[in-house]
Amino acid sequence: MKSRKPFNTIRNKLMLLLLAATILPIATSMIISYNATTGSITEEAIAKNNRLLSLGKTNIMNYMSNINQKSLAVYNSMNVPRSLYYILERSLEDEVFPNDLTDVINNRNLLKDHLYSIYQSVSEFNKVRLYVVKQNATYLLWNDDIKVGENDKDTLAATVKKASIEPTHQSHNYGLNIKFGDVNDEMVFTLHRPIFRAPSEELLAELSIDVRLTVLEDLNRQLYDGGKEDFYIVDANGQIVLASNKEEIGSKIDQTWMNGIYSSSEDSGHFDWAEQSFEGMIFYDRIKTPYMDWYLVKQTPYSHLYSAADRVARINIWVGAAFLAIVVIATLFISFTFTKPLLRLIGYVNKIETGNLNVSIDIQSNDEIGLLARRFRSMMQTINNLILTEYRLEIANKTNQLKALQAQVNPHFLYNALQSIGTVSLQHGDHKAYGLITSLGKMMRYHMNTMDSVVELNRELEYAQAYLDLQKQRFDTALGIRLQIDDQTRRILVPKMILQPLLENFFKHGFAGADSPSELTIASSLSDDGRLLTIRVQDNGIGISDERLAELRYGLDKPPPHGVVNSQTQSPLPSSSSASVAVSSQEAGGIGLQNVLSRLRLHFHPSAAIELEQVRPHGFSVTIHIPLGEGE
Repeated sequence: MKSRKPFNTIRNKLMLLLLAATILPIATSMIISYNATTGSITEEAIAKNNRLLSLGKTNIMNYMSNINQKSLAVYNSMNVPRSLYYILERSLEDEVFPNDLTDVINNRNLLKDHLYSIYQSVSEFNKVRLYVVKQNATYLLWNDDIKVGENDKDTLAATVKKASIEPTHQSHNYGLNIKFGDVNDEMVFTLHRPIFRAPSEELLAELSIDVRLTVLEDLNRQLYDGGKEDFYIVDANGQIVLASNKEEIGSKIDQTWMNGIYSSSEDSGHFDWAEQSFEGMIFYDRIKTPYMDWYLVKQTPYSHLYSAADRVARINIWVGAAFLAIVVIATLFISFTFTKPLLRLIGYVNKIETGNLNVSIDIQSNDEIGLLARRFRSMMQTINNLILTEYRLEIANKTNQLKALQAQVNPHFLYNALQSIGTVSLQHGDHKAYGLITSLGKMMRYHMNTMDSVVELNRELEYAQAYLDLQKQRFDTALGIRLQIDDQTRRILVPKMILQPLLENFFKHGFAGADSPSELTIASSLSDDGRLLTIRVQDNGIGISDERLAELRYGLDKPPPHGVVNSQTQSPLPSSSSASVAVSSQEAGGIGLQNVLSRLRLHFHPSAAIELEQVRPHGFSVTIHIPLGEGE
């Protein structure tokens, strides 16, 4: 006896089934829950970050608009004497720069008052610088101290033509060789505003305001999670105005993902990014005004974005592990409890296998296994009683098989015998008998070939000709045969034995008798596009009534009888005793029109059809339409 494979035991199968029934639902639930959670978190994160960046954009625009308005204070009270614009327009400064720089500026206090007013208007202003083009002089205000110096000759070329924001940089003295008291240089961004003589474009001066980053940092601190997300404000040239990592402020951003933001046709949006340095989602929004072009960019790593989903997944894993442990314990208990009596029953079977059919099977449980043991005892008693009977039946079966072999006749022997008879007839000059035997031999050979279910139309025509030759001899009458065969159709494959039922029914139901001349026409044609084969069998027999014609047409429209699908099977079919070419009778066991139609539709296409028509003044016609190129 072969040993049982460990994994084929009921115990192992039961354990695997219970484990699969537990693990698969839990794992599927975890996967679905995780995907649903991450999807929901992603959608929520996109909406949330779009709102945050939009809010940050609004706050920054309001703040920068306020700074811009303060810089426009130069144009206030343009025609009022002692205003800043009035002083610049009329060149009231008489500042000169002697070698010892000791002369006093007549309007310095007034100029200082104007610059100090701008300086005090916003607490984050670090320095205010006024460059006067005509005198090539720079006035620099820091805290309460104002310094004056002469600029280099190239300073005029460096002035701006319109208001603009210089990205964050280290605070400096604009090239002046001067020194304030206790200067604490810090990172600032600068608003540069040219001052023109209205309404011309003559440049009078340039006002520069250094702004500390404190308010800008406060406005954007709520837009990201410090230490988990990165935040940038970057200008159109890639200079970092503000960053969550302060060491990057003032430098040029060196990130390939920034090119995607610059090339985007949208001013705001988001996209996924995955590379060695960062994997997550990037959100951005653009601030574009006449004097600034900034981008607010926020990087959210997947690890932070999906942290809540990961926590849920870990909880699910621990819950699943706990349930799995319970299932394993329960499975072991159930498998051992249920399989123990089965193992005992297997032991009894092993004894029976040795030939001891009188083993006492002692399993008294009331469950299915106990019922199986009782039925097994009953079965063994029945087997003991049937063994002798089985031997006798086997001997009788062998005897019947021998008799069946003795009763078989080889059809090839009959065909060869016909050939021998035909040869003898030819030797004695009986050419008519030889021809009939040859026709019969062709029919037998055609019938004997059971391998082909479809044949060329030419072979079907040859069989029909042999059949007609025998029928002409049988009825001893003049029978006119007209073949109107298109040569293009001879090589086309058609189901075997589709013409013989039609011809047989002519002699059976439409033949008028030996005293009346008969004519039978077999025609075939191919449509112009080569996709439809038409075969027509027409006679001049006794015809058919209109009522019977309607019945036949109705029968062809109905589904075929059960089992009428094989060209080699002769199944009972409805009768058409009054038609010249109709369905064979059930008693005759022939293959009728409905069988032919069923085989055509099986081999070719459901659109195959058979058309029945009366021939006037008398006769009947059957036309077969076979679509080509659509079936096997």
